[in-house]
Amino acid sequence: MAGIRKNREILTGGKRYAQKAAKKHRVEEVVFDKESRVEYLTGFHKRKLQRQKKAQEYIKEQERLNRIAERKEMRAERKKDMENQLSEFNKTMKDITNLNDSDDEEEGTKGLAKEWSGFSGDEGSSDEAEENDEDEAPKGILHHKEIYKVDKASLPPTNAIIDDETTVTVESLDNPAVASAREASLEAIAKANNVNLAKSEDVLEKSIKRAKNYAVVAGVAKPEQKKKKKFRYLSKAERRENTRKEKSKNKRPAK
Repeated sequence: MAGIRKNREILTGGKRYAQKAAKKHRVEEVVFDKESRVEYLTGFHKRKLQRQKKAQEYIKEQERLNRIAERKEMRAERKKDMENQLSEFNKTMKDITNLNDSDDEEEGTKGLAKEWSGFSGDEGSSDEAEENDEDEAPKGILHHKEIYKVDKASLPPTNAIIDDETTVTVESLDNPAVASAREASLEAIAKANNVNLAKSEDVLEKSIKRAKNYAVVAGVAKPEQKKKKKFRYLSKAERRENTRKEKSKNKRPAK
């Protein structure tokens, strides 16, 4: 019958087992490569530079990939905007063509429904209007030149100096009656619309100023920068005068 094992024997049993296992797999000899050892011990700075170089290359590669992705997104956005604009353009063109087709159809139906009923009084009045238009004097040319040549053989003998050619510039002048009529019609229109022409310039300036302020608020234009007051040191006389004023102000009795 085996004896009872004490606690100390139980605890030290694992240590003996570990020692026996270590003896079984014991290394006979450890040999170091001197060159590798020297390279490892002296290559800390070299390996540090290599790590920095690899990190820089990685950062550059990531930046390149990010730029490629950004350009790809920009191309996609531009393509989408172009497609939207093209669809809107096609839609508007389609609406315009449909509108023109409907107008042409209406004109065609009106032309078919209308029949000739001989010469009427309206046509006579239109002929009279055309004759009146023909009778109206055409507007004069702004300015034109006329050259007059003189035949000295046909002139009587004289001591006066006469040029061979004379150039005359003819300029048309506005009729004062027409100008006054235009001004009167403009005043009549302004009066009918309750517009005071005397304040037109002030209203125009206020409108321009309001438009500029709105452009600044909308971010389209930049606000006008006020000129900064140039800094200037006070002279000796000015400092003395300011000191005198402060002293006189402090000496003044309180009421």
